[in-house]
Amino acid sequence: MNTNLPGLFFLAPMAELTTPALRQVVRRLSPGVVLCSEMLSAGAVATDAARNRHMQYRYHFDDPYVYQVLGNEPGIMAGACRRLTETGCASIDINMGCSAPDIVKTGSGTALLKNIRHAREIVRRCREAATCMLSVKMRSGFARSDIDYIIDFARMLEDEGVNFITMHPRHGKMAFRRKADWDITRTLAGSVNIPVVGNGDIISASQAVSRLRQWSCAAIMIGRAAVTEPWIFAVSSDILNDRKSLRVYNIHKIWLEVLSGIRTFLPRHLHKSRAHRFCFYYSKNVTFHHQLFTGIRNVDKISHMQEIINEYFFRNPAEAWKEINTGDGRINETDKI
Repeated sequence: MNTNLPGLFFLAPMAELTTPALRQVVRRLSPGVVLCSEMLSAGAVATDAARNRHMQYRYHFDDPYVYQVLGNEPGIMAGACRRLTETGCASIDINMGCSAPDIVKTGSGTALLKNIRHAREIVRRCREAATCMLSVKMRSGFARSDIDYIIDFARMLEDEGVNFITMHPRHGKMAFRRKADWDITRTLAGSVNIPVVGNGDIISASQAVSRLRQWSCAAIMIGRAAVTEPWIFAVSSDILNDRKSLRVYNIHKIWLEVLSGIRTFLPRHLHKSRAHRFCFYYSKNVTFHHQLFTGIRNVDKISHMQEIINEYFFRNPAEAWKEINTGDGRINETDKI
């Protein structure tokens, strides 16, 4: 099997979450992680739409970096791949995993899993256009999980030159309900000759390493848990390499750093939405997260959000720190003043 991947751990592409601000912090905490863009509209990329340019910038801290493109028209998808590959990125990912209704009704995302012939044409055109690696992020089916069909689909991707597949083992109609069925991922990994990256329901560093070691995955992709804990990749690496370590993270400082990055890297009209989305997940690091996030959600400016956060930690200084001990494949977390 070709296991020539840019890394063992990937930060998932997430709309409104995988901002440059989050990527910069994840990179600082975990130098080897593979970073992904937000989901990019292939049409906007191919036409160099001004509204989308801020999402296409690749910064000095991004590499290795993967762009994810969304669309359903082969020529437009190829045009987007051609433009993005010129940036020198590590890979371009075709989105066949988004199950949001407004995406599916356009024939994109998981809707591409319904028609293997149409999907083949998209992949073929993208492969011709992209000189970098090409991957597909997919689910286990559109309306139901059908392992035989998905294996045939994945083998088609392999035949068309896709370098690796990321499997989220839920079908499209499930969205994020119920548990991801990792047996599907393991079966798929044993049925193709290209690497399969496992994704779905990973909530801890210990679990990430367990999936990597025991479920035939070539790499692991983490999404929402990495927004809550941007240090999850560093801790996963410690466990994977049997490194006994003591890591101390300033939750307060990291929070302010990401919010400041949103203000620096993104246009003003996106500050509120991106900051609120990040805070929804990251606030789970503190005890009274619901009350704190309610206050944040009621303000529009990042400076006001930071004031609310500063006030919280002034009143609860012990919650500003997290101490993580790793060793012997186990992890212990404590708060540290």
